Amino acid sequence: MTTEKQYEILDGLPPYGPMYVSVTTNNDEPFSTEGYVLRLFKSDGTSWVANFRPGWTKYSKVFDFPTHKTVVVIAGGQGYIMSPDDEKPKLTFGLTLTDVLQTDNGSLVCANNTEIIFLDNTTGQLWRSERISWDGIKDLKISGDILYGKTYEVQSSNDEWSDFSVNLKTKEIEGGSWRNFLKENSHLEVGSNGIVREKVKATLTKKPWWKIW
Repeated sequence: MTTEKQYEILDGLPPYGPMYVSVTTNNDEPFSTEGYVLRLFKSDGTSWVANFRPGWTKYSKVFDFPTHKTVVVIAGGQGYIMSPDDEKPKLTFGLTLTDVLQTDNGSLVCANNTEIIFLDNTTGQLWRSERISWDGIKDLKISGDILYGKTYEVQSSNDEWSDFSVNLKTKEIEGGSWRNFLKENSHLEVGSNGIVREKVKATLTKKPWWKIW
């Protein structure tokens, strides 16, 4: 079983050596500026430098899953699920991630300003919640199987925040500023373009996120 670290965070693009590989959400899209730079170590002992295109926030972090031969990279809010042996992402997610917590079993709880994305290390499933907040999630903490946090009340004139919780096992959501607003309009939600629409159901992948898609 592989237990060695599969990556090294670099201060920037190396001035010498083999050419780096640009990693983006669209492999046909050129990306030549310096992003979030890692050295990834392949199973054959060689390595390569990956230049990850950042998302829209300042949050960057790497989570190592050597037993799955997978590395989860958060580059400026953009999530990449990588195999060190492959120069293309298995899966991408996020773009505006602002915080990631790791549970005791290695699962990742990712938050942006409106929703939660959960990478379950036990089942391999990736779950994206329905919208929870108007525009802001903070003070995240995990107790047992429950995620707790606060959501911004955009309709309040006093910069108020309301509590919410997510049962990471059952996916049941309680509270949240956006959900409170929709109690009287439970069939509606706001899409990424800011337009109110019929609610899109939460999605759950059937294949493990650490496998090649």
